[in-house]
Amino acid sequence: MLRTRPWLRAAAVCAATALVAASCANVTYKLPDEYLSDGDLLAAAISAAAAKFAANPLVTTDAGPYVLETLASEDEAANMLYQRLEDAFFTAMSERGLQVRPEATEDTPATVIKYRFVECRIVNAKAGAGRVKRVGRAVVHVRIYGKEAGELFWAGEYTGQFENVVPSSAISKLTDTRVEQIGPEQAEAGQNPFIEPLLVTGITGALIYLFAISASAQ
Repeated sequence: MLRTRPWLRAAAVCAATALVAASCANVTYKLPDEYLSDGDLLAAAISAAAAKFAANPLVTTDAGPYVLETLASEDEAANMLYQRLEDAFFTAMSERGLQVRPEATEDTPATVIKYRFVECRIVNAKAGAGRVKRVGRAVVHVRIYGKEAGELFWAGEYTGQFENVVPSSAISKLTDTRVEQIGPEQAEAGQNPFIEPLLVTGITGALIYLFAISASAQ
């Protein structure tokens, strides 16, 4: 029986180990699909907020057409999250059979929907066992203006959230520095950027209520 020399056996083991190490170096480990990146997590939260808005009775009872406009400044609107918000509004409204157009014309006036982020960010919290709960949160301020005189007849906010639990070791791979998170908005001393339209809405609603009571009394 042939005997293998010890030094040949050791050389074979070293060669095999080197081969395995080299093959492992070329392997790319992909995170599971359920681990959402910053952009995907916020997109899910934005879609949830847009879906709530599309269910607003003032929207669903009006056949449209609608025009989407941002209330954000030019610098703010450059944030990719605003494009995702507009896309989410368009998708949610189209799924309900609502017409959304690029712009209104004199021949075809449209109900104008104006929007702005109050908040769009990710909050991390410990979930135990070396895991982290990542909560994507989007708060959107929306105003609806009438077709004819362009009067404001509704204003409010919608919140969308989406949660994702991941290992804490995956956080660095899910972070996307291209995503510029927003908010929460801080009002200047003595001012509230959204209080005026809400006051107008409240006054309008009160007048409609009083008119209805007066009509029923007669």
